[in-house]
Amino acid sequence: MNMKYVVVLVIAIAAMAEAAEYTVGDDMGWMVPPTPDYYATWVSKYYFVENDTLVFNFKQGMHDITVLTKEDFDSCNMANPLFQSPEPGEVMVMASDTFYFTCSFGQHCANGQKFAIYFASAPLPPSPSPFPSESATVEKAKQSRKFKFVSMGN
Repeated sequence: MNMKYVVVLVIAIAAMAEAAEYTVGDDMGWMVPPTPDYYATWVSKYYFVENDTLVFNFKQGMHDITVLTKEDFDSCNMANPLFQSPEPGEVMVMASDTFYFTCSFGQHCANGQKFAIYFASAPLPPSPSPFPSESATVEKAKQSRKFKFVSMGN
């Protein structure tokens, strides 16, 4: 194999493994959208992988960040949120799965302030095999936390 291609492949793998940051709703931010499909259209523009960060921009007290099960998301049932924050901030998703974000205020969910989003597994660059005890510890840590929230303050 030509060494030039090996270097390009390594650089491409490293670039794919870097986490990205996305502002939910782009310039509009997190609010009741002008059309019910606004956030679904926003999600469809990107490819998300675990460890990517979603930035939720909104005025505190006007909205929140709520994560629900699919069933609760579909019916806009806010009784048992999986995660909730009243503050704007950044949510790093640290697992590969589909997650269901909404706002629990009033009829915001029913009016389209919600989206389902799939995070694919992050590609990992080749590395030496870790010791078995380290591998088990890393796997357990991954399973114990799916979100990391960072408040942006007022």
